[in-house]
Formats: sequence, structure tokens, C-alpha cells
Amino acid sequence: MNTSLYISSGALQAYQQKIDTSANNVANVNTPGFKRKDQSFSEILASQINNQERVDQEIGRLTPNGVRVGYGTRTGLTQLVMEQGQAISTGNPFDLMIQGKGFFQVSYPSATAGGADEVRYTRDGNFHLSPNPNKQGSYHLVNANGGYLLDQSGKPIELDDKYEVSIDANGQMNLRSKDGNGAPFISAQQVGIVDIQNPHVLKNMGGNELSIDTTVLPNGSNASDFVKMMQPEEVQVASGFLEGSNVDLTKEMTDLMTTQRGFQMNARAVSYADQMIGIANGILR
Repeated sequence: MNTSLYISSGALQAYQQKIDTSANNVANVNTPGFKRKDQSFSEILASQINNQERVDQEIGRLTPNGVRVGYGTRTGLTQLVMEQGQAISTGNPFDLMIQGKGFFQVSYPSATAGGADEVRYTRDGNFHLSPNPNKQGSYHLVNANGGYLLDQSGKPIELDDKYEVSIDANGQMNLRSKDGNGAPFISAQQVGIVDIQNPHVLKNMGGNELSIDTTVLPNGSNASDFVKMMQPEEVQVASGFLEGSNVDLTKEMTDLMTTQRGFQMNARAVSYADQMIGIANGILR
């Protein structure tokens, strides 16, 4: 009876985490650049029960040698699914969509003087111009959370109000003087797109942004070992488009209903196990 209670209560926790994951996916079905998460389950423990050694006591036994008794399930791997989302046309030249692999880098100033800026990664390319308070007529590209879009050298992209800007398919920025004087030229800065070698080391930071989870890195490695700056010929960026979420609402709702049924069944099993334990305790008294 105790075993059935442990199995059911453990399954309740696993199903609750699955429900939370599916609910988060559904809530972000319209979030640009959002990547859904998929959760799997694994067995907690199984004990091996060997048959008795005396052959005459095994006559008529129908179960196979070495009966395995399981002790329930738990949440296994929760992984980021990196399938491409659909393209959404916006017409805004500073809306960027990565086609294929890669992440934008955005940084936030350190809260302490002299500290290193915090760098996060996102597929959400919804950027806009923000005035540079330290330099009149200069602008930064920032996202909805206020994070600065970084270039190929890890510095915030800085644009001069004197130039019109267009971003090509390689992330390079073409500048043209607004007064029409001079030929167009390519900026020394370009949109820095990085490839995360193993997306499963990323953790959610909120605001549709991710960062490297240093607690899951192998011994002797650091975050920089998993981040590779992509070269212009490796990058595919579409200006004037946003990448939609890769959440399939039909699939997520089906998974959510299936998970809820499993949660209800295990909740009932916990109730039955509790009743049986109560009856057994009453008999002993």
C-alpha cells in the first residue's frame, strides 16, 4: 500500500510539471521567436526480484525469472525544441528574423560599478531605436525589455542619426547619408548572431530571453565554450520580418488534456491508497 502511494504521489508531481510546461507553451503561442519546450518522463527505480533457488518450489510459476517491480516515474529531460517558426511580415526595417540556427545577443548594464554586463540570448528580433543618453544624435538598437543588441565584437550597436540604415541578409548594416551626399557604405558594426552549440544548456530568464545555465555545464568548461560567433556567410537574417512562435496549439492542447487525465487518475489512486492504509490501521487497532 505504501508503494502504491509513493508511485502515485510521484506521478502527480511529474504530471504537474508537464502541465506547467504545456501551459507555458500555450501562453506563448503568439510570442515572437518563442521556442516551445518538450518534457519527457523516466522511471524512478526498479527492483529485481529473483525466484527461489529450489526448483521444486517454482513448479507451476508463470511469471518470468527476475520479476521487476517499478516505483513510479519522474520528470526526465525538459528540452528546447528549435524548430523554425513562421515568418511574420511587419515592414519595420529593425524587425529581424533569423532563418536557421542562431541567437541574437542582448546585454544589460551591470548593477554594480565596474561589473561585467549581463548577456542574454533570444530569437525575438523585435528591435527599435533608442536615443543614446551619452551622445546626442546617436541611437542604440534595443528590444522590448531594454536590452542592447550587440554586434560581432560584443558591443552595443550604435547608429548615427545622419544615416539611413538597412540590414542585409548577412546581418551587415548598409549606411546611406540622409542628405544624399556620398556613396552608400557598409558599417564596421554588424548584427552579432551566435550559435549555441548545445541549446539544452540554456535556461529561461523571462521576457523571452535565455542565458547559459552554468550549473549544468561539464566540469572544466564555461559558458564561452558553448557560444560561437557566426560568420556573415553563415548568417541568414530577414529584415522587416519577425519569427513567430513554433508552438502547435492543436498538439499542445491535446497533450494538455492527456496530461490532465493522467493527473486525475493518479490523484484518485492516491485517494484509494490512503483509504486502504486507513482501513489497515483500523484493523490493527
